[in-house]
Amino acid sequence: MKDLFKKIPSVDSVLLNEKIKKLLPEFGLSSVKNAIREAVERVRFEIKEGKIKSEIEKRVYELIPSILSKNLSPSLKRVINGTGIIIHTNLGRAVISEKVMDYVSNIATAYNNLEYDLEKGKRGHRDIHAERLLSEFFGVESATVVNNNAAAVMLIINTFAEGKEVVVSRGELIEIGGSFRIPEIMKKAGAKLVEVGTTNKTHLRDYEEAINENTGLVLKVHPSNYRITGFTESVPAEEIAKLCKEKGVVFAEDMGSGNIYDLTSLKIYDEPTVSQSVKAGIDLISFSGDKLLGCVQAGIIIGKRKFIEKIRKNHLLRALRVDKITYSAIEKHMQLLLTEKFDQIPVYKMIFKSPEEIKRELENFIEDFSDAKEKLKIVPVKSKIGGGTTPERELDSFALAFDLEKSAVEIENYFRSREIPVIGRIKDDVFFIDFRTILKKDISVLKDYVGKLLSP
Repeated sequence: MKDLFKKIPSVDSVLLNEKIKKLLPEFGLSSVKNAIREAVERVRFEIKEGKIKSEIEKRVYELIPSILSKNLSPSLKRVINGTGIIIHTNLGRAVISEKVMDYVSNIATAYNNLEYDLEKGKRGHRDIHAERLLSEFFGVESATVVNNNAAAVMLIINTFAEGKEVVVSRGELIEIGGSFRIPEIMKKAGAKLVEVGTTNKTHLRDYEEAINENTGLVLKVHPSNYRITGFTESVPAEEIAKLCKEKGVVFAEDMGSGNIYDLTSLKIYDEPTVSQSVKAGIDLISFSGDKLLGCVQAGIIIGKRKFIEKIRKNHLLRALRVDKITYSAIEKHMQLLLTEKFDQIPVYKMIFKSPEEIKRELENFIEDFSDAKEKLKIVPVKSKIGGGTTPERELDSFALAFDLEKSAVEIENYFRSREIPVIGRIKDDVFFIDFRTILKKDISVLKDYVGKLLSP
């Protein structure tokens, strides 16, 4: 074994090899050196384990390119979403419009006026970007943007209720993904929680009795993927808004999903829209940018100007602010919404795509596999909007299934291990690829993978 160890080349000698020198312009000296060291250590381990007994030097050179590729490959990669969940938290939430990303690229790959006032010719404030378009679309006086909705909620609470009380209905003290709990975020924001009502019933008098001289904020929270049904009662936002105005207390709502669509055509009646909350007279409304709004991750706060201005004076805003990429994405996205270019917004297209259209897409897809069509099945399935919205509502859809001598787990592993992984779902030992969430650019890739799976 000692003789085998002696045959392991030194790092310096490997660096002098012509093939290795050719890797330097692409990967850089430091990365190549690290790969060589890792290759040497791996070969040393293989010798100890008795896995290699000859061609030691050759083995070192074989390992270096693959180690380099693995070490320098980004971990975040494109996947194909075949789950049928449109706003899939684990798969990046909303798919951003290509029109939006073209605009973002134009802004981000050049200098821009992020903090420069072009009219006055001097330093400006980044927080004005996106405000005009957000305000116009939602019909509010002002708006601001932070890095996510949790940050938005925390900023609102800290601005108006640090050292004070926040009144919330017990039925709205929720925990959502990532262990985000309203009581915990309140504590971090420096406010004291005052619970009113019961889990299933809250009355206007509960709010009225709880509000006092130390109340900084009344907060309404969207239940996200949590619902109470049966013997329940809650107070309409209009009534709380009127009470808060009489008492001189700020009324804010965490809407979470930021729904802008009328979903009643899909028989979804329990997902309120942002416009409804605006009309109800709520002072401040916050929601996510990458859920039903269909854009990038952001926490958007809209409402009355005097309250937004107070938020802007909070030093915490600087810690939670967003960059040029987020601002440019939101501005272009809002422009698409204002000009009613809904067909250019992926989330909107997927939500309202009819089952008949999805079935036709699948039929066209299968036509290209005439020699093996009997192995491919079109099956009815249920899709979900996702992102914590409309948890009990499903959308009719169709999926691709396989009639093969392979288990559902084997087929799932095959698709998940591709260069562009395909993520589907298994139910009753059948692997499905729901076509509601398959993008146009996914089709050719998916055809290639299916073809290889069906090959003898």
